[in-house]
Amino acid sequence: MGRAMLLLVSGLVILSGIIQYSNNRRAEILPQETNEYYYEQQAKNISTSLVDNAIQNLFRDMEWTGSIDADDNFSGDGKLRMYNMGTSGLDTVDNSVLEWDQYKVLIVSEGNYGGYESEIEVLLQRDSFSKFSYFTNEERLPNSNTQIFFSTGDVLTGPIHSNGTFSMAGSPTFNGDVSSPNDWVGQSGDYNGDTSEERHGSDTPEFNGTANFDMATPRNLPGQTQIDDLKAAANSGGITFNSDAELEFYVSDDVGYVRETETEWQQECQWVGYWNCYWVQVVVSSTSYTLSDYNGLISVDGIAKVKGEVKGKVTLHASQKIEIMGDIIYNQNPTADPNIVSSDLMGLVSEGDVVVDKYAHQDNGSSDLNIHASIMALDNAFTVEDYWTGGNRGVLNILGGIIQKNRGPVGTFNSYGTASGFSKNYIYDERLLETIPPSFPRESIFTIVYWKEKTSS
Repeated sequence: MGRAMLLLVSGLVILSGIIQYSNNRRAEILPQETNEYYYEQQAKNISTSLVDNAIQNLFRDMEWTGSIDADDNFSGDGKLRMYNMGTSGLDTVDNSVLEWDQYKVLIVSEGNYGGYESEIEVLLQRDSFSKFSYFTNEERLPNSNTQIFFSTGDVLTGPIHSNGTFSMAGSPTFNGDVSSPNDWVGQSGDYNGDTSEERHGSDTPEFNGTANFDMATPRNLPGQTQIDDLKAAANSGGITFNSDAELEFYVSDDVGYVRETETEWQQECQWVGYWNCYWVQVVVSSTSYTLSDYNGLISVDGIAKVKGEVKGKVTLHASQKIEIMGDIIYNQNPTADPNIVSSDLMGLVSEGDVVVDKYAHQDNGSSDLNIHASIMALDNAFTVEDYWTGGNRGVLNILGGIIQKNRGPVGTFNSYGTASGFSKNYIYDERLLETIPPSFPRESIFTIVYWKEKTSS
């Protein structure tokens, strides 16, 4: 018994010694680790603050370029340099940019404190408006206070933005990021309500992505400078027309073409137990252009009338108006077969309206209309000619996105469904998140492509 007790006491003494030694070592190491962590964080704070300063400068002036050095407000030191495609010395900067263009800006910031250095590399980019599945400057009819609602059954995918105020009825679904400087209002809510509960009422839209209804500044539509840049690019390597043009895209022997046509409307009738008559456009004369011989830009000084099958990447610009005369479809539809990678992409940029002709749905001899494109209407809206008359024209199938100054109507509805014009089936082309139609206008604000940090002693 005495021997066992002796062994137990000896073991406790040894264990106590080990614990005491460990505590002593921890007491020696902990201050050193704490200091190192503090130095590291201070270095990060300096480099991060310089990046924040540069981004604020860009918010105030999108053309700002330059450098920033840490001032007396910092207890350490640091410097920031900004680079773009034309900056001298860019080739000496270690960076992860895979492809440069005039819409990218690289920020490299270094902070130093207590022997620690923190470096931050940030790539900013002015995104193309084509990334939006839906964009408006105002959510009301042109020259009107009439609200247009998203309602139960509406499903939107992809980035969505309005500088106006979204109006919600029931439970529409948004599967992409939604943003606006203004909080949305419900059909059952108070448009001028002071609180969210008052404005929203009992309506419950479903936001499955990020919902930001408190943006500090609106996202402005492109100005004349960007349109002039697009036209200049068309003049230097694209196809240009000095007056109104009727254009039809087509594919022959796996080659994409566009032809300028002169057409006239003719009525055709078919006996299907009764006479079914409809109007079609008949080509009188035409001149064809091989799309691959040009830079993908077509500019019309006037009104552009367009339809057809598109092969390749094309942006069609019109100084007055774009009229859609029939189906505009891709030679390879990216939604038809997931195993096929389509390289076909269409941009429609109108300085006026983009209007669907009232007979466009009959161009192929049937109802419904298919438009594969990213559509931009800068002066007013994307709309349908005489949408309030003519009965049900079928379904308007859009693969792409719509960017417009005002939200334009495409049909009228009653308790039985579509009364006139079209019902809507809008599908976002996911490729537009990364792929851009040629020279499609860009945003004036920058977004972050990547943010990389590294710290060393």
